[in-house]
Amino acid sequence: MPKISVIMPAYNAEKFIAQSIESVLNQTFADFELLIINDASTDDTEKIVQVYVLKDERVRLLQNTKGKGVAGGINTGLENAQGAYIARADADDLNRPYRFEKQVQYLETHIDIALLGGGYAPFNEKGRRIDVFHPTSSLEIAWRFVSNTFFCHPTVMFRREVFESLSGYPNVEAEDFAYFSEVVKKFKCANLPIILIDYRESLTNRSFSAAERIEQSVKTKCAENFQYYVGNTKDAEVFYNYQNRNVLKLKDVLKIMSLNFRIVGKIRKNYGMAFFEGEVLKLYGKIFRGYFTRG
Repeated sequence: MPKISVIMPAYNAEKFIAQSIESVLNQTFADFELLIINDASTDDTEKIVQVYVLKDERVRLLQNTKGKGVAGGINTGLENAQGAYIARADADDLNRPYRFEKQVQYLETHIDIALLGGGYAPFNEKGRRIDVFHPTSSLEIAWRFVSNTFFCHPTVMFRREVFESLSGYPNVEAEDFAYFSEVVKKFKCANLPIILIDYRESLTNRSFSAAERIEQSVKTKCAENFQYYVGNTKDAEVFYNYQNRNVLKLKDVLKIMSLNFRIVGKIRKNYGMAFFEGEVLKLYGKIFRGYFTRG
């Protein structure tokens, strides 16, 4: 039984998948299986993966005979995963050599954290952009997840119990936001404040090619999240604009303050946290300061 099951869906990934596989195989933490799900590719993706299957017994090739998309590919991997931890990886990104080691160390010493992401370094053929980091506090992550994702999907590693509790990813455009929205309702999560992957940006990435459909999927899930935390969807659009688009109109300030108090209160109860805990007070302070920086 490997410690980690690495799930890498791949569709027509011949250009970069060898580099991505090498970045996984060269990890300083070696106790893993790499499950590569070929989602009915029409290029040489399968041939490239087969080379690594013969070379390294940790690599397994799984086939989707009909294209199932990202969510379907991940779910095929989840159904075949044997590890205690599940790690995501994409077929065009580069994993830093220390990624698995750092994440396992953290999860082994923070038993209350069920899912762990981290920072990423975006790059493309023109060079690199500024490194990106997400909040590290489980409470802040859950609060921000009302309206958008705050994990870089190919950096996440989570405990097997998450999958066993929630099953597979939903078949929607924003599959990561939809899945992790349910995770943060039941489990504490965190982000490491270090770069875990080099994230390849391309106009062929789904985040670009399906941007409008993804945004609509996000808004739909945001309304569902709002219903869960508040009990209705009356002000879901106002909250989405405040939290996801950084827009807060003067007439809505008191309304947003009340909503934030209710939402954070619900998260506190889910996590068994008292009002005066340091993490709670820190988040309330951050939210309060934000009222003066939005417009």
